[in-house]
Amino acid sequence: MNRNEEVIAKETVDAIEKVIGISPGYRRVHAKGIAFNAVFEPSGTASSLTTAYHLQNEKMHVIVRFSHTFSSPELYEALVPIKGMAVHFLLPNDQFTTLTMVNIPVFITKTPEAFINLLKIMSKGSLTVGERFEKLRKSLEWNTIPKVLFHLKPVASFSTETYHALHTYYLIDRNGEKQAVRFKWEPILNTTLEKSSLKHGDLEKEIVSKLEKMPIRFRLILQLASLEDPIDDPSVEWPEDRKTIDAGVLTLKEVIADGAEELVFDPTVITQGIECSEDLVLHFRSAVYKESANRRLRERIRLHEESTDNHSSR
Repeated sequence: MNRNEEVIAKETVDAIEKVIGISPGYRRVHAKGIAFNAVFEPSGTASSLTTAYHLQNEKMHVIVRFSHTFSSPELYEALVPIKGMAVHFLLPNDQFTTLTMVNIPVFITKTPEAFINLLKIMSKGSLTVGERFEKLRKSLEWNTIPKVLFHLKPVASFSTETYHALHTYYLIDRNGEKQAVRFKWEPILNTTLEKSSLKHGDLEKEIVSKLEKMPIRFRLILQLASLEDPIDDPSVEWPEDRKTIDAGVLTLKEVIADGAEELVFDPTVITQGIECSEDLVLHFRSAVYKESANRRLRERIRLHEESTDNHSSR
């Protein structure tokens, strides 16, 4: 990060902490979650568009983390129906690449500045809820929010949601030609099984219970851009009639005991054959993830030292 990126990232994380609070040692958002070892089997149908290893023909190990939005691992997750799905592809030679997704189709702002301004509005204690919503309603920089709210519905299972990468990436083929795409995970549903009897909101227990009874799988769908589609604006959906490619199937295997807490699911971590687009929010998110991870690491070190000191003094 350059100095300007560092300043903006710190300002953003400060604002996030002010709006939704802090749980020392946890992620600033999506603190509570559950992780799985999984297998991704590419279909090979995207191999003509990219040299990316994980989109060729080799089956590979991946780590998947489903998560809630809150900063606290203790809050009742049903209060916020935005859920995350991050997939860490383990590539040869200790390389990896990441897809970081949520169950809404667009990001809530077009620019990093608009997102920071939104956080500032939400953190102003002098404003009533009505005043905040009035500011959101009148400003064009936040006109995506009604669409996001429309998609927010109670979530019955992590395994039945569709997750979107929000941002555009370029696939690079063997000749250096580029194709703009957006990624999403679509659930492969088994409609013959009964619905879960677990109480609503207990999504970790629900998905573990379901995995004991049936395979849980997702299909990776690539949506190909046309010339008129916005590449750098994550707040706008592309038309549904755009060509899509079924790039492969992800299958969950078993729970990871530590919840993959050491991983940082930075959406700009790509591999040969893929490039990040010019989307400013995409690059902005990387700096914010790094700042958040650094704070989390410092807190964990401090908490460990305090625990060791307390144990030694007994």
